[in-house]
Amino acid sequence: MGELKQHQPPMTIDEQIENLKNIGLIVEDEEYAKRILNDISYFRLIKAYSLNLKTNEGRYRENITFKQLVDLYLFNTNFRQIIFPEIEKIEINVRCRISNYFAEKYGVLGYLKEDNFVNAKYHQEFMKDIQEEIRRNSKAPFVKNFRVNYAGGMLPIYALVEVFSFGTLSKFYKRLKRGHRSII
Repeated sequence: MGELKQHQPPMTIDEQIENLKNIGLIVEDEEYAKRILNDISYFRLIKAYSLNLKTNEGRYRENITFKQLVDLYLFNTNFRQIIFPEIEKIEINVRCRISNYFAEKYGVLGYLKEDNFVNAKYHQEFMKDIQEEIRRNSKAPFVKNFRVNYAGGMLPIYALVEVFSFGTLSKFYKRLKRGHRSII
């Protein structure tokens, strides 16, 4: 492993613009660039959106402008605003289908029984995942409610899937018996 790089000292907005020009970025309107860099951080705009616009030597490819970077950033921002609500709808639907099917098939606490999964090893790993997800979400009012007011303090599957990260939800689905996955 090579020697680690040192962090760069902070730069003023004017220094940031000068640095960009020195590495080949065309800055047509410095006042516009100043306004943008005051609203969108240098790191967010330049580091995140220009990686594939540079040569191996770290210089911008020919004819790349500051405005193009801003346009790329704005496109990405607008795209995310359009797509994320749709992704959220899909995610909610997946959570709902999995929990409804599982609850109907095995009961609201059926996830506690290893027989309801592909194998015991997966179930043990899943139970560790559950404990971590509950710990991470322990301050959520509905988690507190189930932990305090229900026998055993366990969350029913329909509440449990709401604390799952999408990764844990995916693992849960993957660890279901094969026939059940295809029905969901």
